[in-house]
Amino acid sequence: MRHACLRSAYMAFALAALLAAAVPPAFAAADAPAGSVKSLAGEAQVARGGAAPTALKAGDKIYEKDVLTTSAAASLGLVLRDNSTLSLGPSSRLVVERFLFAPEKGALASLIRIKKGSMAYTTGEMAKLSPETMQFMAAGYTIGIRGTHILVNVDEEPENAEGR
Repeated sequence: MRHACLRSAYMAFALAALLAAAVPPAFAAADAPAGSVKSLAGEAQVARGGAAPTALKAGDKIYEKDVLTTSAAASLGLVLRDNSTLSLGPSSRLVVERFLFAPEKGALASLIRIKKGSMAYTTGEMAKLSPETMQFMAAGYTIGIRGTHILVNVDEEPENAEGR
């Protein structure tokens, strides 16, 4: 009986290890947060996965596909996983289209779309490791990152700019 219990425990452990190893690294990295809220003055919200927007607070995690908005008197500061910083000004709307930072696996990608308002960005590790994988989109234009700081102000992205 004792051997049967040990064998069952060993089999359960081995099965769990096999299942964990079967998760593709890109999938695991994509599920990781892109970053977190470092600072907030005023009101800001996140819309995620088609759900109604919810209020943000310091420490909240930010993920791919999140839509972030700030109120007319708000500012929002983020720290992304590669230690880059992103600040949104009042009445801004930003979409984290893609953020993948797993340098140990060679998986690096960043695509951020500023749809309205102002954004300041200071690059982190991704710009040092692979600057060609970083892009910002604003009003139908794509900005490649090769330096360390950018500042963007967008009145409102036209509806037809989505596909660009």
